[in-house]
Amino acid sequence: MRWLGASVLALLSSSAMALDYQNCGHTWQLPQERPQRILALNQHAADLLLALDAGPTLAAVSYIDDDPQALASGRYRGVPLLSRRYPATEVVYAQGYDLLVGGFASAFRDSDGVAPRTTLKTNGIATYLLENACAPAPDNGFAAIEQDLRSLGRLLQREARASQLIARQRQDLAAAKTIAGHSPPLSVFYLDSEVNGLQSEGKRGFITQLIDAAGGRNLYAEVELNRVTVDAERLLRADPDVIILADAVWSPAAGKRAYLRQHPALSHLRAVRDNRLIDLPFSHIVPGEHSARTALTLARQLRALKQQRP
Repeated sequence: MRWLGASVLALLSSSAMALDYQNCGHTWQLPQERPQRILALNQHAADLLLALDAGPTLAAVSYIDDDPQALASGRYRGVPLLSRRYPATEVVYAQGYDLLVGGFASAFRDSDGVAPRTTLKTNGIATYLLENACAPAPDNGFAAIEQDLRSLGRLLQREARASQLIARQRQDLAAAKTIAGHSPPLSVFYLDSEVNGLQSEGKRGFITQLIDAAGGRNLYAEVELNRVTVDAERLLRADPDVIILADAVWSPAAGKRAYLRQHPALSHLRAVRDNRLIDLPFSHIVPGEHSARTALTLARQLRALKQQRP
């Protein structure tokens, strides 16, 4: 009886330490009061945790998008790099992580990700997926980033820091809006990849909200899709004012720039001829801690290009 009483007490104590949290429209549970070993499964997820001052609880990072030095050194902003892409499930279990934070839904796919969230939960590992990667995608990507900051700030016991980051995001967005003013927006084409057609994003892609916050207009904002593939003829007809080039380790902006300048038809685009090309790191294009500052920087660049336009 004494052993039974101690077991019940331990169980109650463990339950009291567990922490419920909302994510992707569901209630999840962190087994203990605060995570001790976190694995960020994408670079922008790591950036958000680092911005929240996760400290040594951020034990490792995987899947670097736009930092070649991190791939060469095996460390990202001082944090060990576990793997270039998503690690094997067995590796995750062996390392004893208690919270996995993913930036894309692919992080928790059974086929090419670590494992489904329900499987990881069954094996005692909590998970968090950045809200913009949830299905269905939120209507307001910047509001979803605020939700991530609040939720992860609570899990890390960094609520005050989360509030500071939210305030800074709102200030940056307000400043971007002021810079944009009320003048007609420049048309902007976003080039994600040029390998299999010109890969871009439509209305459901976060880049549309990012460009809008900066005072521009995504060329394909009316296309009710996330991913959009454009042919050269179609882009030539649209002839955007500005082209944004995603800069990633697997698809460098320099390669896209060379492709456009050497293409027999696309080299005649006004944006290419007049060098109205803007490089953005991939981790700054996807929704995360960098987004509002990226919108502010982009707003300044678009204003400068407007002033140059005859």
